[in-house]
Amino acid sequence: MKKSTLALSIAAAIGSLGLAGAANAAMAVNAGGTGHQLVFPYFSAQGANATLLSITNTDTTNGKLVKVRFRGAANSDDLFDFTLALSPGDMWTAAVTNDAATGLAQLATSDKSCTLPASVNAKFSTFRLDPNSTISEAVRNAGTREGYVEVITMGDIEPLVSGTAASTVATALFTTIKHVAGVAPCAAAVMTEKLGTKTAGDTALAAPTSGISGDWIILNQTTTAAWSGSATALSPSTTAQKVFWPQISGAPSGTITDFTADPLLAKGIVTAQNFDLPDMSTPYEAAITAITQADNTTAALAKTNIVNQYVTNDSIAADTDLLFSQPTRRYHVAVNYTAKIDDVATTPNELSNFSKTGGVATAIFRDTTDVLQEGNTATTTTNSYGSAYYRPTNTVFPKAGDRTLCLNSISSPGQNNRFDREETTPGASSTDFTISPVIIAAASTLFICGEAAVISINAGGTTAPSALGATVARSDITYTAAYTDGWLSFATLAANGTAGLPILGQAFIRVANGAVNYGFGYAHKTK
Repeated sequence: MKKSTLALSIAAAIGSLGLAGAANAAMAVNAGGTGHQLVFPYFSAQGANATLLSITNTDTTNGKLVKVRFRGAANSDDLFDFTLALSPGDMWTAAVTNDAATGLAQLATSDKSCTLPASVNAKFSTFRLDPNSTISEAVRNAGTREGYVEVITMGDIEPLVSGTAASTVATALFTTIKHVAGVAPCAAAVMTEKLGTKTAGDTALAAPTSGISGDWIILNQTTTAAWSGSATALSPSTTAQKVFWPQISGAPSGTITDFTADPLLAKGIVTAQNFDLPDMSTPYEAAITAITQADNTTAALAKTNIVNQYVTNDSIAADTDLLFSQPTRRYHVAVNYTAKIDDVATTPNELSNFSKTGGVATAIFRDTTDVLQEGNTATTTTNSYGSAYYRPTNTVFPKAGDRTLCLNSISSPGQNNRFDREETTPGASSTDFTISPVIIAAASTLFICGEAAVISINAGGTTAPSALGATVARSDITYTAAYTDGWLSFATLAANGTAGLPILGQAFIRVANGAVNYGFGYAHKTK
């Protein structure tokens, strides 16, 4: 069953669019919307979609040096990252659109804030995406057009020289990132001198404090439907420490596992570069590990239950997509596209057991032993997992040859978890819905595939039109006509059966009133 939908015309190119600690420490979501770190749960440049982003420094005294990283919807691979310097009271804006010539996502901004590199008007990269030769260039490029964004304050840029009595003396870095008549000087020599190496940056910066906030809007340029929201803000429970790394290539000095819990970087499957750091697992407080940081942030975002409504009424050409974005899954399990684990390693960094040949996608877990997971099977010689959230028991490649890792622990809402608008439930029936793509051996299992996963409701399949037009990480649930509109409840327990999963998102609903389209969103209700 699929309702009639409005035909999409070709969108005009948008071009350049500028719109003006202690071991038991924890991260927490700030309901007020400002913090040290931000997560934008989703961006889309699919079809006629453009995503407009803004990052604001609400601190009117200190500048903020932040890392901005766009990650892909499939397996959270790095698509595009840069360093942004916000002066006190500054706001940075940009748009993510589809480059018609290549099909790659691209960033466009006319903002006057300083960045490294000096210009970030560029196309996203497929360098870290799946290199499998069976994937066409068009499909691989499409993988850059959906995902989520993480923003991390690496340090404050203070207006005073440390220890200087004269209160009017400004640092060279502060002076060059501070706007003068609406434009920051961004002197290349100063930016390079102060931020070109790890040592220089650590000297030039102060410990990061709270103050950044973010907002986003996804605008379909053809239907003019739009959805908006605010980034999730996170802060530590104690004083944050500097987490600066220069925006350059080259291996970071030190032991990589001290800085990240990303399994591919920590185990040397992907060679870490300076620009890979910091990430959301980089220890933000003294005396904690990267794994603890990852768990603290995951715990702050974890939910055991998600509830939202949907509208798919044909009379108003309605579509509903539900977003399940998991911005910290990468720090528990990642996907290795090119290597196979031949046998179990005894330590996280023991590389002698890794064969760099072979092309089967493999789930690489963060645990202290390596788990072999290929196709829909998983084997390990121990049951010692480093993560309470993601294990082989709740993550899987649904069938042999799949290359996007999926959650298999969330069932399609059935009896007593699915309601129409008059509190009617399906009763005892469990055969009145179809899940797409269907795995015959697990017909009632909803595979939430990818890290910024989109579930369309009553679209009729994963290739049918829907509100967001998602293609990278999409599932579909189609119910009988009796459940055109209503609400759904999803149990989202972690692998250990008690904690929740780190899920952000909302319902994206599009309706039509004649030739006029409307887009509106409802945040997930959670426990």
